Amino acid sequence: MLPLELMDAVCENLAPADLARLSYTCSSAHQAAQRQLYRHVSISSSRRNMSVVLTLARRRQIAHYVRTFSIELDSHSTPFRPFYLQLSCALSGMTELTSLHLSADPTASWILEGIAFPRMVHFACPFPVDSHVSNFLKRTPALLELEVDPTSCRNEPPAPVLASSSVPLLRQFVGSSRAAQAIIPSRPVQSVQLTAGDLTEEVATCLSDSTAGIAILSARTSSAPAALLQLLSQKMQCLVHVRLLATYTYPEAHYITFYEHIAGALNAFPNLQTFELSGMHWGSEERKDSSDRQRVWQSQPMKSESNSTSESLDVDSYSDLFYAY
Repeated sequence: MLPLELMDAVCENLAPADLARLSYTCSSAHQAAQRQLYRHVSISSSRRNMSVVLTLARRRQIAHYVRTFSIELDSHSTPFRPFYLQLSCALSGMTELTSLHLSADPTASWILEGIAFPRMVHFACPFPVDSHVSNFLKRTPALLELEVDPTSCRNEPPAPVLASSSVPLLRQFVGSSRAAQAIIPSRPVQSVQLTAGDLTEEVATCLSDSTAGIAILSARTSSAPAALLQLLSQKMQCLVHVRLLATYTYPEAHYITFYEHIAGALNAFPNLQTFELSGMHWGSEERKDSSDRQRVWQSQPMKSESNSTSESLDVDSYSDLFYAY
């Protein structure tokens, strides 16, 4: 009989079909093959492998092997409550899980009740930050990356504030401004992408309470861009990359004064490297007479060479930028 570590090493290089055949050869090979087969589980309606949820719910020794789990349920095949009960049972057995991605009914946050993932570092779900999600995050002490509440509605009440001991290591957040206000303060978040809601002065002030200082920010705002940037330069001096989608209607958009106001606001950021406003990318260069490598920003956004003489701003002509972290 081969040592356990050697069996695992052999199984790591086998295709799923070969692992399935190997599992029928002997008991030791069966366990090694199952450990590899169920280490990374991806379920979706299109793959027609929904029955794996039932297998994991009924055979908890197999659920224990799962390290990353992803499930995507499309709107055309919405499962009934008994399926979600089985999903919750399956999740409760994945005690060694490190990554969880749930794409399901946004009202089904109750499936997280009572489940703990002490080693999980990534969690993505469509749920709003309600009592179920809030209590669940208390039981994920190693969490680094969080995606939650991607399409929050305007009339929803404020999200419940998380306990101070929840997600103490969190560094990346993706979700609504509503959820961000409940989660980011007092945590070492460095990267923020607001997928819903408005980046207002109140929200920006709340985000600035990150203990590590936010370096990457992407958001939609209805505020005047120059005024908002001035506020951000005061509240978030660690910003390195900023991308804003402005819905504010500014009558001076085609005048040089507008660009000068933006450039003046950008010059107040000590560490900013890249900036994008509604698809327009601002260029910059390091100040030659400065010892702190501070950048000087151009008084107008970068244009493509083919349209350099045109006064109109063609958003599609600008090169795409960051959000990769």
